[in-house]
Formats: sequence, C-alpha cells, structure tokens
Amino acid sequence: MIMRSCFSPALRHGLVRLGLLAVLVAAAAPIALDHAKAQAIALAVNGDPITNIDIEQRMKLLRALHRPAGRDAAVESMISDRLMYHEASHYGVTIKDNEIGEQVSTDANKMKTTPAALLAEIEHAGVQRDHFIGYFKSELGFAVLVKALNKGVEASEVQVRAELAKGGGKSAVTDYTIRQVVFTLSPEDSPATIGERAKQAEALRAKFSSCPAGLAYAKTLQGVAVREPLTRSSTSLSVPLKELLDKTPLGHLTPPSRSASGLEMVAVCDKAAAKDDTELRKTISDRLLQAHIDEDAKARLKDMRSRAVIEKR
Repeated sequence: MIMRSCFSPALRHGLVRLGLLAVLVAAAAPIALDHAKAQAIALAVNGDPITNIDIEQRMKLLRALHRPAGRDAAVESMISDRLMYHEASHYGVTIKDNEIGEQVSTDANKMKTTPAALLAEIEHAGVQRDHFIGYFKSELGFAVLVKALNKGVEASEVQVRAELAKGGGKSAVTDYTIRQVVFTLSPEDSPATIGERAKQAEALRAKFSSCPAGLAYAKTLQGVAVREPLTRSSTSLSVPLKELLDKTPLGHLTPPSRSASGLEMVAVCDKAAAKDDTELRKTISDRLLQAHIDEDAKARLKDMRSRAVIEKR
C-alpha cells in the first residue's frame, strides 16, 4: 500500500529548501565561529583592545625578526607595543607611515641584514602591512621620546678613555681606501644583456690583482665607469659592508652587485689603522649614550607595565 504525502507540493518544496538551508548553516557554523574567535578580544591594555588576530600577526612578525614567537611572547610584545604607543602619543610624539625607515634599519642592522631583505622576510611570513607598520611606529615613537627625555646626557671622558683602553685605542679603527667600478646598465637592457655584463664583471674581477694595474685596465673597457677614490672609516660603515671589505684581499674587487647605475664592484686599494682617534672617540661616546638610553627605555617600560591595567578576557 502506497502512502500519499499529506503535504502539498509547494510545502514539500519549501521544506526541502529549508532543509538545504539548515545544512548550509550547519556547515558554515564552524567557519563563522572560527572567524568570531579570531576577531574576539583577547585582552585590553588600559582599555585598548587586543584581538586574537593581533596576537597571531605578532607571532608571525616575531618569527620574521628571529625572536621567540610563542603566544605568550606575542602577548607581551603587544602589551609593550600599546604602552609605548600611548606614552609617545601622550608627549605628542607621532610617527608617520613613511618615517619608519629608521627603525627598520635599526632592526635590520641588529640582524646583520639589509632593510629591504628584512621587509621581504616580514612580508613572506604573512604579516599584514598595517600590523608591521604599527609595530615599527610604536618602537620608533618610544625611542624618539626616550632620546628627547635624555637630551643633554653625554658619556664622560673617563668612560670614553676606559673604552679606548679596552679596544686598543687607534688600532681599533680602520680606514679603507676604495674605488667603485661600475658596469653600466640601462633600464631597457634585457636579461640576456645583464647576464652578459655580469660575465664581463666576473672576468675583470678574476684578473684584478692590484689597484694600479686593475683600474687602468678597467678604464679601457667599454661601458665601465671607475669612480674617484674614497676613504671611509670602519666606524662609518654598515656591518655587512665592513665585513665584505674585511674579507676582500687588498688590491682585489668585491663581487658585483646590482645598483641603480648597473653592476657595481668595489676595489679595496688600502686598509690602514686610522691616523687619529676622533672618529673612534665619537663612536664610543655614541655607543655609551645609546646604551644609557636603552637602559632608560627598559626601566620606563617596566614602570609603565607595572602601572598598566591589563584585562584578559
């Protein structure tokens, strides 16, 4: 015996639609819950909310900065971030998005890399632009504030002399005499042309064994510019450049690197101990002052942290 449905066709169609809708809602529910969880406020610092998304982004950023990147570390970093931002803002210190280069360079130098490479690593880690810009703005704003609050503080002569004695005095500074050799390129040059120029640059580098002979030969090559000699103190060089010059034998060329002008190499024509300690004394004085500022910043941040109202949700 066949039982007929007591529901009309229209009602049956409506129930089917409702059934499908229920299935879709049930399937979407975990996604919605995950999104809501990510957006949920994890804690507040003096009333300023920090979400789970903020913490996840900070974990990615800390990994890119080669620092401990667990959730607890990210939470503490976010708390410090908000405290530094609020303190700088309280004193009227504001940093624009296009002014973070100084802080990026500072962090890159500590990691012995370039600012461009650091930013590339941060973006590769999946850190959103607004997040890492906010981080650098907080760091730089607080650094500017602490430096301003320490205006007039200087390293003493006794401290400088003590550091000179530790470092061996004048011999701690090296003066490099260098010549830039550039295989010029234009923006229109094809990859094949660039590759050919790179081979020519490497060929010159292979036979370059002294500055007088090597530079004279380089000047005879087509499309090659030899710059005037420069003398640079080791105290004025970035860490990567100083290390490159140190490991390049006297009278030889550094490997070619791409620049705005083309493929650039540096001929190391002389390395000598500095003739006076003026640069070294300034470097030591600056380093001692920076150490004092760093310690003061830590003390101020610790004090702010002790007085902050942290509400964990």
